[in-house]
Amino acid sequence: MTTRIAKQVIDEIHAHAGSTYPDECCGLLIADKDKRIIESMRVANAYPGPKHDRYDIDPLELFKADRAISHRGFSIAGVYHSHPDYPATLSKFDLEHSFPWYSYIVVSVPKGKAGDTKSWIPSEDRKSVSEEQIEVVE
Repeated sequence: MTTRIAKQVIDEIHAHAGSTYPDECCGLLIADKDKRIIESMRVANAYPGPKHDRYDIDPLELFKADRAISHRGFSIAGVYHSHPDYPATLSKFDLEHSFPWYSYIVVSVPKGKAGDTKSWIPSEDRKSVSEEQIEVVE
């Protein structure tokens, strides 16, 4: 599979990831009717503990965002987050807390600079992931 994402959105995600270093950032990926990711929406990292290796999105915030986005004719295609000083892969914690209908874009942030960016699709049982190709479009 391939996720199509606007270059501006990748740039916004990279800027967000660098700005929250050494903590993880998180946000939502917003898609148009053609399933192309056209926007990102920053959300607060609601994880109650140290945020350098964990993120959490408040379910109420996700619900409110989903309603607002759907009223505009768009949908949530997935979630993005950063991995400070760690590879751009889903951790065991990330996988266990994922939704199999979302794409998960992960940005590695070595020493505060956004780097490797990958997209993942969790399996239905959330025990494995498949890498999804990223196609950056204008």
